Amino acid sequence: MSVARPARSALCTRRIAPANAAPTVAVAVAVAIATTTTTTTPRRTFHSSAAVRAKKRPARFQNVKAEELGLMKPAKMAQFQKVYMPPYTEEQLERLRSKYTPAQIEAIQAGEAAIDTKDMLIQGRIRDDPYRPTYVEDYTTLDPRYDVLPEAAEGQGAAQPREHKWLDEQDWMDQFSKRLSELADRKTDTQLTRAMARALRRVKDAQGADMIDLTEEELVELEKNPDMLQKYLVTDDADADAAAAESSADGPNKKKSEAQLTEAQVQKLDEAIEAEWKLELQKLVEESGADAGPSSIEMIEDGPAGLTRAETAEAPELGPVPGVAGRYNRGADPEDAGQDELGEYREIKRVTGLRLAEIKSLYCKILVLRYVSNQTRLGKIRSASIVAIAGNGAGRLGLGVAKSTDNATAVVTAQMLAIRNMKAVRRYENRTIYGNAKAKVGATVVELYNRPPGFGLRVPHRLFEMCRAVGLHDLAARMPRAKNPMNSVFATYQALMNQADPEEIARGRGKKLADARKVYYGGSVH
Repeated sequence: MSVARPARSALCTRRIAPANAAPTVAVAVAVAIATTTTTTTPRRTFHSSAAVRAKKRPARFQNVKAEELGLMKPAKMAQFQKVYMPPYTEEQLERLRSKYTPAQIEAIQAGEAAIDTKDMLIQGRIRDDPYRPTYVEDYTTLDPRYDVLPEAAEGQGAAQPREHKWLDEQDWMDQFSKRLSELADRKTDTQLTRAMARALRRVKDAQGADMIDLTEEELVELEKNPDMLQKYLVTDDADADAAAAESSADGPNKKKSEAQLTEAQVQKLDEAIEAEWKLELQKLVEESGADAGPSSIEMIEDGPAGLTRAETAEAPELGPVPGVAGRYNRGADPEDAGQDELGEYREIKRVTGLRLAEIKSLYCKILVLRYVSNQTRLGKIRSASIVAIAGNGAGRLGLGVAKSTDNATAVVTAQMLAIRNMKAVRRYENRTIYGNAKAKVGATVVELYNRPPGFGLRVPHRLFEMCRAVGLHDLAARMPRAKNPMNSVFATYQALMNQADPEEIARGRGKKLADARKVYYGGSVH
């Protein structure tokens, strides 16, 4: 064995001499025969398992062959085209002419003539992979999930689709002001209707039980739902005469004093209603910007005991003390079901508008924890610096940074800031990003690459947590330069927020999105 040749190569290479070699041949002849006629087998491994050839990896998307569809013969193909891709009939063309202009009909016919059904049969296909869209777009119908139904003009039965009108700044401000005024008028009408219902209830309880024909249940319903006022209003004289005839028919044996009110009773009732009405208006004026106050029954219903308080002799609950609004700590929110007794999530609920269950369902993670020291005249003050993220797993991601001498305070503050700073991240097919993204913070460069379905997340561990929080499942990343933990998190967040928008690119080129992507007939989109 040569010194320059390792022992492993000699052990792993096996030479087999032919069976007809004579054992009495000289050494030189044996060496020559072995050199020319022996066979060399592959190197054997250092284990006893049998070598198995790797199987060919099957394709992820199996194409349907033309033989399986029976389209190799021209007669079969013609029959398939006739059944599944028939041309427009005269009846269908007449329907189209009733809906479209002659120019649009010519465009439709030109498009039908330009597309060869044979090419669609051979080349086009509908995706059957697990990541395919769950719908086939039909532009002849309106989908309430995506399409906005146009508003119908006055006097027209059904709304007709029309081209969108782009308003200038002045027209948009006028339209916006008109909508705000309509909302303000509606709220004012609601407040006045509720105030009138409460005034009528007090008058009915005091002296007008027989003068007001509305029952207690109807007044309560009117206070809760002000839109019910139209049900009790008399619009014209004919309706008033009909109502009077109905009341006389219901009680023909009643006395005139019971069927109709005298002038003195009417005047007394009007004065009482006007007095109560002024009190309600004064209450609305004093509480400027506030909604009309709830009734006593509603306050009891909103209490801890619910409607059972209405049947007890206990005094009603004391509400907020007048004059100290905003200076006291409110009780626990009943919607929290006792999960936030101390009110720790009250401020974050007010800022974000989320419920407690939605906040607790968010994915929060501490990505960077480092300790810093500040030199003061009292010595070194050690603090904890926290970088946290928060996401809902469906396209929203937030970043929060906090520092405190108490670790728990820093963690909670960073998480709350991350929840408050959540923003939408653009996702392609709800699994990866649009194209490639790159961002640089300091000396750290992060490069993100989109990947096909099933690729997974092949990224560093901090980027992995951010992808899981935002809902990305197929992504690759590189960090060719510095790998500072804090800068890598900031650069990744910046890259996710600054993705290229395909619709803006297509709009800048003056093309449609399908023409900019160059993907037709449901072809490869990965």
